[in-house]
Amino acid sequence: MKLNFYTKYDRQGASSRYRTYQYQPEYRSAGLSPRCLPMFSDEYLKDRYQHGRWGSQFFPLYQKRWEDMKRIGDCDLAVVEKELLPYLPAALERNAFREAPHILLDYDDAIFANYQHHPNPVLRMVLRNKISQLMGWADGVIGGSRYLCDYASQYARKVWFVPTTVDVSRYQLHEHDHDGLITIGWIGTPWSARYLPVIHSALRSVTQEVSLRFLVVGADSPFGDEIPSQSLPWSEDREAELVRWMDIGVMPLVDSPFERGKCGLKLLQYMACGVVPVASDVGGNKDIINHGVDGFICRCEEEWIECLLELSRNPSLRMRMGAAAREKVEQEYSLSTWGPRLLSIYQQVAGKVQAA
Repeated sequence: MKLNFYTKYDRQGASSRYRTYQYQPEYRSAGLSPRCLPMFSDEYLKDRYQHGRWGSQFFPLYQKRWEDMKRIGDCDLAVVEKELLPYLPAALERNAFREAPHILLDYDDAIFANYQHHPNPVLRMVLRNKISQLMGWADGVIGGSRYLCDYASQYARKVWFVPTTVDVSRYQLHEHDHDGLITIGWIGTPWSARYLPVIHSALRSVTQEVSLRFLVVGADSPFGDEIPSQSLPWSEDREAELVRWMDIGVMPLVDSPFERGKCGLKLLQYMACGVVPVASDVGGNKDIINHGVDGFICRCEEEWIECLLELSRNPSLRMRMGAAAREKVEQEYSLSTWGPRLLSIYQQVAGKVQAA
């Protein structure tokens, strides 16, 4: 079976890396012929993160995607991450949907909310129904969270829930029983670091009670000298090692339509290392974390302070909850568990096997 994956990014993009690229070896081992056709290159993404601009390669990348779309019929199944042509009308993708023998859409973000609430009224008018149109044209939709699946079920012929997963074998357990500073950590991108100010006041209060450092992986700390911080660059080779340095991993979010579609990747990375996650009560966070068992969900600043202080002061609690977090990832969010299930979905849609 020939698979064309129209990813949004190359391997530097976390969504593409975790929802597509990490599965490629398994597909090849199963005798399939997968081909990844990213839209935005690693060079483009680096320029975007470093300088906050679209980059000089923006238009050539759209031209390349247009050429790649002409080959969409040269496969048994096309899997599209989100959409083929971001910020362009659905009508420009219609012919590709007609030419593909079978097509699946894969979502780990509520990009429909971005379009529906875009500050530009022209874009909002033109694109507000784009994603629902694409979902209606496709053979089915894969959603990374229950929220995304609920939205897709209004428009798509069939919807499958497939969470973002991690390769647990890459993550070694953190040792919580140690002396010295408590490390509260966060991993992400310069773009997603915009959520860190949500916990600024809470961290400031916690630093007055315990000795800690705040470790930021993949972005600069926004806290200046108020909170002892360390920023380290992200790399695919080192991300599991850097997460292992943390005692507590945080995922703050604001509660808005786009964030409600978040699938909690960084929580799974923390949990795979046995690092206790603490997260905002938004989106997929509350689906992943069993509050008080394998992590904490916080609804206000007071709860952030309470949970961070309790974990910082109690290594036995961190060890117990960290072990439960690791076990959950192994059982429910591992690459080895979901790889065969995802492959079965592809075979079913392409007509290679009968639906169960």
